[in-house]
Amino acid sequence: MSAALPPELSPRPTVETPARSRVLRGLATVAASVIFLTSIGGWAVATYYDGQIGRIPGLGGILAGGGDGDGPLTVLVAGSDSRDGLNKAEQRMLHTGNAGGQRSDTMMLVHLSADRSDVTVVSLPRDSWVRIPAWTDDAGKRHPAEMNKLNAAYSYGGAELLIRTVQESTGIDIDHYVEVGFSGVIRMVDALDGVDVCLPDAVDDRKSGLALPAGRSHVDGQMGLAFVRARYIDPTADLGRMQRQQQFLGAMFNQATSAGVLLNPLKLDRFLKAMLSSVTTDEGMNRDLLMGLASDLQGLRPKDIRFLTVPIADTDYSTSAGSAVRWDKAKASTVFEAIDSDAPIVKQKQAGRPSISPSDIRVQALNGSTVSGLAGQASSDLAATGFTIGAAPDNADTTDTTTTIIRYDPEWSESLKTVRAALPDAQVEEVPGMGGTFVIVVGTEYAAPHQVKTSSPRDNQVDSTTAADKVCG
Repeated sequence: MSAALPPELSPRPTVETPARSRVLRGLATVAASVIFLTSIGGWAVATYYDGQIGRIPGLGGILAGGGDGDGPLTVLVAGSDSRDGLNKAEQRMLHTGNAGGQRSDTMMLVHLSADRSDVTVVSLPRDSWVRIPAWTDDAGKRHPAEMNKLNAAYSYGGAELLIRTVQESTGIDIDHYVEVGFSGVIRMVDALDGVDVCLPDAVDDRKSGLALPAGRSHVDGQMGLAFVRARYIDPTADLGRMQRQQQFLGAMFNQATSAGVLLNPLKLDRFLKAMLSSVTTDEGMNRDLLMGLASDLQGLRPKDIRFLTVPIADTDYSTSAGSAVRWDKAKASTVFEAIDSDAPIVKQKQAGRPSISPSDIRVQALNGSTVSGLAGQASSDLAATGFTIGAAPDNADTTDTTTTIIRYDPEWSESLKTVRAALPDAQVEEVPGMGGTFVIVVGTEYAAPHQVKTSSPRDNQVDSTTAADKVCG
């Protein structure tokens, strides 16, 4: 039996199939941005999927609600720690406990440029020290404004207070709001048949349920959720978790927009249903808005989606609520002002220069000739040029090499630019799976490496990645 969409979605021959659907990210952002990028074509299709989205009433008064036409659009995406939809086995595996109520586990600002040529995703640490505006609880009691951690806003007053807090803290008018719980991440990843993630070291974390080896792993929904939830597997805690979330979202975007999903009606329908049934949005994110965005964003590519974290000044800021995260006001203002004015946040790198410093690249020299001591000399030269020696010099498996050879794992293609700049006359060989240490097989024509100048960030530039970056890059 051939796979088919539901009767309401039967595609017409005139509908283009390549890149018709664009679906952004998992966790909080996956749900949100995916909505923007969904496109199968037709009013009936949009109506069918629109009916599966949950709506939060009463947010229209605090949201800007813009971006429906040609203007920029900014969405606040909240990943709730709601256990709704998780069965008991999943709760045990993920060690979620039985916490009552909901907290905002993840917060991101997703900005779509006015010309729809790029998307910027800014992670906001949940422990950010911010001013929470005055609010009224369910019993009608009025509470004054206070300084507290950002996730307290959601705990106090749900989506409405969280939106007001983020708007006041960033100075950005938020147009729409999207929220997704734990179960949504699991269902979406499973609908994609899993995604690739990468860890520098093996992890077995009982608090989150994350258990993976070092390097690349293909994970299902449960392990994917554990990957983006884990906070205690590295010293940076929540900041490290946000970096993993961004890596995860980029991997989900690539998987969701692959031909294996776009051209498989059954898999595409499974994913869209899993995603849309897992999210809750404001009432303004309606069918017409989704159709317009889907049409506008058909050409979006992984390299057009940029991830960054709000610049941080102090990750252990002492407060009345315990240790918190204090933003770098100057750099954070640069980010928020750029979003507010729809300007590029990250400036282009200096043309022609590699971006990875030699000190961040591990190398090993092997002697591929009959010249005694050549590998040792090359290793010393590479160290003097700034490279990190990842292993002691040794002999290669051949002695007839003339031109020096750079062997590298394609996962480290950005670092290759630096190595090639140092050894411009060398040949290059891809060796998938060899890891992050570059092997320099030195030949009889070996010449000492050149000093390498890399592009340096400007004072107001912030670190970022894109969905096109390699999983283990």
